[in-house]
Amino acid sequence: MSDSVTPVFINAFGQSDIGLVRGNNEDSFLMADLTTGATASDVFALNHTIGDKGGLLLVADGMGGAEAGEVASRMAAHEVARALIDQLSNRRSVDQRPFVKALKRSVQEANHIVFDESQKNSHLKGMGTTLTAAAVHGRFIFFAQLGDSRAYLARNGFITQMTQDQSLVAQLVATGSLSPQEAKTHPQRNVILQALGVQIQVDAEVSFAELKNGDQVVLCSDGLSGKVDEEEIKEFLDRRLEPKAICRHLIDLARERGGEDNITVIVAGFDGEGLSWPDPGEVPVYNKFKEEPRRRFWRWGRRQ
Repeated sequence: MSDSVTPVFINAFGQSDIGLVRGNNEDSFLMADLTTGATASDVFALNHTIGDKGGLLLVADGMGGAEAGEVASRMAAHEVARALIDQLSNRRSVDQRPFVKALKRSVQEANHIVFDESQKNSHLKGMGTTLTAAAVHGRFIFFAQLGDSRAYLARNGFITQMTQDQSLVAQLVATGSLSPQEAKTHPQRNVILQALGVQIQVDAEVSFAELKNGDQVVLCSDGLSGKVDEEEIKEFLDRRLEPKAICRHLIDLARERGGEDNITVIVAGFDGEGLSWPDPGEVPVYNKFKEEPRRRFWRWGRRQ
């Protein structure tokens, strides 16, 4: 991957809906300009050239009962953004690997803060949240994942899930013990294997892609992905509507199909001279970001 930083234009919109059954909304989302430090976490549109330090989109789906899930997701979103902005503000420029390291460190710092809060307050004990973050740096986009919220990348009429669900049913599907169709109605489909704030340590999975002109990204909680499959999401993206309209259509469809859970969606489109055009028929590919192996230093002595 090249470490050059090239401005990219983003047009994004985010929205969260309580659904038709839940008494409160435990989902949160956030958009941040990592260059200026500006953040927003309500119904919000983002339409600008991304600065040299990048941009952040994030969805979190809280858990823990009463208002604990709502607290966890809101804290996680704000703390990840704050920590990442703080780390980048001390540097004139940052290459790709340090950027990803800062992203992962921000997730870990947010995890510590949410975990500590749950230990100090008995009414918040056991709270946690999923976390799906998309961080744009130059012409690359990096996805950090904990739990089963999702990120999709659409290009050339194709769509690819850019995160892997960290859930029991996803593990069973991966081993062939369960079909994707059976997973949709499995009684333990809500059991996730990793969440932010539940344990003292987490290890966010990071994937990445090189952005191309015309790419569209969708981040969502399982209130959407559990009701609307990726091909249906792609159909709305193919219409090339404004992100706000796509968010509204997707949320309405999830509500029409029961809306039992909170529904949160961010839709973002990318273009600009900093991005190359995709080849005809080019399909987005899930790429796992590989950490640089740690160097080993062996004890040795000079021969006399």
